Amino acid sequence: MFNIGATLIVLLFAALLLGAMFFFIRISTDDSDKYKEWKEMVESLFGTPAFLRPGAGEQPGNAEAAAAASAQPFTELCPACSETVTEQNIDCPSCGLRLM
Repeated sequence: MFNIGATLIVLLFAALLLGAMFFFIRISTDDSDKYKEWKEMVESLFGTPAFLRPGAGEQPGNAEAAAAASAQPFTELCPACSETVTEQNIDCPSCGLRLM
């Protein structure tokens, strides 16, 4: 009797895994926005991450440029090389340190 119960549990688990695989494939090939968040997660896990996809680099660059343009003016010293940097510098012009 124990063998039948254990076999049923294993078969149920295998069926759930198979169903999950078909669900992930269906999500990743769906072109509608019905599963947009799921599709992004599946593509990030099994494919190219969102920040490495073609065309994705243009949007964050524009956002950084817009944020730099709207920032209040300031002048500070770079913490690495003591070069003067402003709000327009994303990277230090001297040492290349990424500024926050």
